[in-house]
Amino acid sequence: MKEQFICEVLHHLPDYISGQLSEIKEAIRVVLCKYELTTKETSLQTVNNSSLHYLKMYLESCEQAGKSSGTIGLYSFHLSRLLSYTNKDITCITDDDLYMYLYNYKHKRTVSNSYLNQLRLVFNGFFKWLIKKRILTSNPVDSIDPTKCQKKVKKPLSAEEVERLRSACESERDLAIIECLYSTAVRASELLQLDRSDISFTRNDIVVLGKGNKERLTYLNAKSHIHLQNYLNLRTDDNPALFVSSKAPHDRLTRRGLEDVLNRIASVANVDNVHPHRFRRTSATDLLNAGMPIEQVQELLGHKSIETTRIYCTVNQEAVKHNHKRLMNF
Repeated sequence: MKEQFICEVLHHLPDYISGQLSEIKEAIRVVLCKYELTTKETSLQTVNNSSLHYLKMYLESCEQAGKSSGTIGLYSFHLSRLLSYTNKDITCITDDDLYMYLYNYKHKRTVSNSYLNQLRLVFNGFFKWLIKKRILTSNPVDSIDPTKCQKKVKKPLSAEEVERLRSACESERDLAIIECLYSTAVRASELLQLDRSDISFTRNDIVVLGKGNKERLTYLNAKSHIHLQNYLNLRTDDNPALFVSSKAPHDRLTRRGLEDVLNRIASVANVDNVHPHRFRRTSATDLLNAGMPIEQVQELLGHKSIETTRIYCTVNQEAVKHNHKRLMNF
């Protein structure tokens, strides 16, 4: 319950402090150690039982589709609040109900337009599922346009920043983590569930279990190959996990442990906003700018849609300028 509480708090924070999320999360955890959380009873008890039944079915379908427990928890939280707010049979919820819910949510909680669009997507997924199950014939979300957002360019790490992070590593394990994140472009959750047996040093590839429990291959470059082998050769434990804690009993590295490692390295290297997803973005951008077709970058990242891959990649404007001059000089 505490992790869900922390996740919900972080979702309400403004975008400009995204670089401090790890510190804020840790501070909340420290404070929560002094308290016990309980779920407050709400007017959700008055919601039509059939609506709650459909919500439960939808969440079960999300679990079967391979959605993470964190994602399902957020779906449950927001959809339950919507049903509580409307206090209607699910077949009677209108676009006006949704509009007023989002309007009140924004002004009471002062959330960003981007956050509102995320809520809209949560609701849209639920109502589309209801249509698929022939419980509804139309989707009330269709009448609500996404809110305009100011697009912020999320910068990848520069080559200099990557080198500073490498130099700041104090152990072979930390260096192996940095190199693996950059070379493979895996998500944090994917990195943490890797086992030693998932790596083939002969083929220089790793079998990754991604979203929806789908397997894909990603690859080691020369540096990640060397440092991963060095790290594994130094290991004396028998844990099958690829990355483990530095102290006995050397359990599998956790999300919090990974954040601590990256925060420590970033502090020494004096590089801001260092997290696994930024390595993922950096790897994708560097590969794209080096000439890898975007379809192959999409495959490497494990994206369903190529549009998601386009969002991840920041095109090198100097390369655009150079190629324009080269190709237009006739």
